[in-house]
Amino acid sequence: GARPYVPAPDAFGSGAAPVPEQSGSPFVSGPQRPLAPGGPPRSAPPEQTQVRPPAPRHPGQFGPPPADPTTALPAPVPNGYAGSDAATTAIPARRPTEAGDQAAGATEVVRLPPREEAAPADAEQTRLTPTDPDETRTTRRTQADRDSEREIAVSRIDESLVRMTAAHAGLDLSRATDDEDGQEPPPPVSTRRRASRIAVRLLVAAVALVVLSAAGLGWGAKMWLDAGIRDAAALDLASSAIVDGDAQAGDRNVLMVASDRSRDPATRADTVVVAHVPAGGGPVVVLSVPHNLEINRPACDQWDAATASYTDESARPEANTQLITALDLGGPRCITRAVQQLTGLAITQYVGLDLGAVEGLSAAMQGVEVCVPTPVVDGTLGTIVADPGTGRLDGVRAADFVRALDVAGDPASEVGRIDRQQEFLTAVLDRTLDERSLLDYGRLTQMRPALREALLVDGGELDDVLALSRSLRGLDGPGVVFAVAPTTGGTDGVGNAVLRDADAAAVFSAVREDRELPEEADPLEAVTGPTPAELRVQLLNASDVPGRAEQVGGALGALGFGVGEVGNADVGTNDTIIKFSPDQAAGAALLASSVPSATSVPDPGSTGVLQLVLGRSFDDVIQPPAAPAPVDPNVAALDPSTPRANCP
Repeated sequence: GARPYVPAPDAFGSGAAPVPEQSGSPFVSGPQRPLAPGGPPRSAPPEQTQVRPPAPRHPGQFGPPPADPTTALPAPVPNGYAGSDAATTAIPARRPTEAGDQAAGATEVVRLPPREEAAPADAEQTRLTPTDPDETRTTRRTQADRDSEREIAVSRIDESLVRMTAAHAGLDLSRATDDEDGQEPPPPVSTRRRASRIAVRLLVAAVALVVLSAAGLGWGAKMWLDAGIRDAAALDLASSAIVDGDAQAGDRNVLMVASDRSRDPATRADTVVVAHVPAGGGPVVVLSVPHNLEINRPACDQWDAATASYTDESARPEANTQLITALDLGGPRCITRAVQQLTGLAITQYVGLDLGAVEGLSAAMQGVEVCVPTPVVDGTLGTIVADPGTGRLDGVRAADFVRALDVAGDPASEVGRIDRQQEFLTAVLDRTLDERSLLDYGRLTQMRPALREALLVDGGELDDVLALSRSLRGLDGPGVVFAVAPTTGGTDGVGNAVLRDADAAAVFSAVREDRELPEEADPLEAVTGPTPAELRVQLLNASDVPGRAEQVGGALGALGFGVGEVGNADVGTNDTIIKFSPDQAAGAALLASSVPSATSVPDPGSTGVLQLVLGRSFDDVIQPPAAPAPVDPNVAALDPSTPRANCP
């Protein structure tokens, strides 16, 4: 008889030490049945199965084989002790072979394999795969991979045990490890610094969002303003009046008209200029065309100024009429055609400013800031801007600023008036298109209708108008060449300026071909005074001698003077005077040289006026006129001590 096996006491005094789990297969407690050939092992029901963790091996654990077919080991209890009545775990006996000589039911000795190192917790378990005729053990990973993982796990366990032991002893191994590596431990990140970084990033993101939102709102506001500007419908680039249109391709020719329909024709402050911007670069040429220039007006559709639209009715063509009548009757389209016929230039953009709406525009903007180098004092309107530099204009003063005709210090040929009108337009658009204004809905709602009444545009937007107005400020500055259509220097009997055809053709051709302008086109240079034949003198008899005006008119005609209307004055006077408008100053000087007893009296608020009023003091002396002398007819004297300011 075989003697039953009694396990040796474990380290705690009783019970059998647990049997270590075989590598790659879990140790399953509970009764087992032998493996049937060709099929997997069958185990006890799930509720009777326990997976027992591996435990350390103790000396004397193994002894002689037990007598019965299973080896009974004490089941582990929670506190690590095994009692006499503890549950046992059955280990099935090895299956007998076909050649075995053991009897059925004989007890076999179960020999446990040598202990292996514990695999990492996450290592993949092996599985048993039955084969026929023999069972083989297969794994999903190679043996080298499992060995490497075991080494890493063991090293980590050892390191953890060492650190735990050192911690119990009061040692700090982290500092020693850092010193051995020669590296300082990374400094801890301050919570406050981390919070400040996050706050800065959030602030930058918020600012970027605000900037993008403001840019979008500003763009939308500008589009809204552009949509409110009335369309002039003025361009006619297919006109046969354009000279060599292919050569002008790429050039910009902007027709800018400041109209003053609300005033009497004799005191209107209309200006007509063409700004020529060459395609190949170079200075901007500003060509001024007198608004009272005598032209042959073409046939045009009639213009309704109240609705800013064209009607179905046609305005008949007219010869020997003023240029401004094309705007009055046919609107922007008609004056554009007239300028193209006159100059041969292809007009690519139109900008119209209604001077009658300037007062309302300045009121809507609560004043407009302008800069003037010298005080603006008009002979008729009085002081408009008392001090040089930047000042605010509103209401009537703004309207007078763009209409002033007789300002001391103005250069010739309406240069000063054109400059002031461009200064005002630039100031308006600068403020309108400012970012702060575009984001101010209340201000936009006031400016939009005022701009609609004041401006007419075709071929561009407000940005284009602003850029051009900026370039035209300071017409005598660098980058701008100012020219004027050559005229005879005076007006005919009906107040029309007469073009010098040959000289004008040379100027217009030079502008189209981007050549240097002839000297005749520069109004800032001294010009030769008119000849007697270029004048139209009106004679009025204010004396007690009947027929005196007819007699003097005949004598002046014999000397070559042009004589206009002859008649009697409404009221008699003692003085003999020569009454003249600013544009007739040179003609008045020439007439005074033939009538020495006359006194010259300017009439600042008029144009085209040259009258000889014969009073009781007239001495009947008429002499040949003096030779024409170089004069600058439109320049009024400016006190040299007058302060000046530098305007940007």
